[in-house]
Amino acid sequence: MLVAGVGGLIVTLGVLRPGAGGERVAIAARDLEAGTVLGTRDVRFESVSASDRVADRYVTPRELPTVRGRVLTAPVFADEPVLEAHLRSRAATDGRRAMSIPVDRARAVNGNLAPGDRVDVVVAGDDAVSIVVAGAEVLDVDDDDAFGTRRGEVRVTLAVDARESQLLAAALADGDFVLTRVTGAASAADLPPLAIGTSAR
Repeated sequence: MLVAGVGGLIVTLGVLRPGAGGERVAIAARDLEAGTVLGTRDVRFESVSASDRVADRYVTPRELPTVRGRVLTAPVFADEPVLEAHLRSRAATDGRRAMSIPVDRARAVNGNLAPGDRVDVVVAGDDAVSIVVAGAEVLDVDDDDAFGTRRGEVRVTLAVDARESQLLAAALADGDFVLTRVTGAASAADLPPLAIGTSAR
């Protein structure tokens, strides 16, 4: 990693040169670790001379509003330029994780889901039915033409926390679950499991 970092610095110094008439690019104001959520105070802008092809790789003042809040996937040392390729959007708001699940349309409101919707993940066991993830935010929905999905399936990406990701993985392994759209409905987070079968009679 150290060798790669030094090599990157040498390349950077070779193609970017300070110059009042050049392109202004974002320079790290301090050492930034991988995983840092980029903020306004993390960078400063300096004019450098470089070819258009090289300058396009870096963050300019025009692009700052669109990259603020994105996450660095590689460390950037103080006084080094910030590469746009090393910035990724956060998986979800509030530090949550993004998790994709394939599900039959019939078990996902016939596929009528859209980003911003909220869903409950309902799992039916031998003795009880439980809502294992309540009110998860839908981040993305791919139709059955998406790579890796079977005909009649949709791939739904949900925002979950660490515990919810475990519960969702267990539901996927069992395979007996449905998604119910609950956008605008009261939360079912504290709803206890419903006993079924002979034990419920």
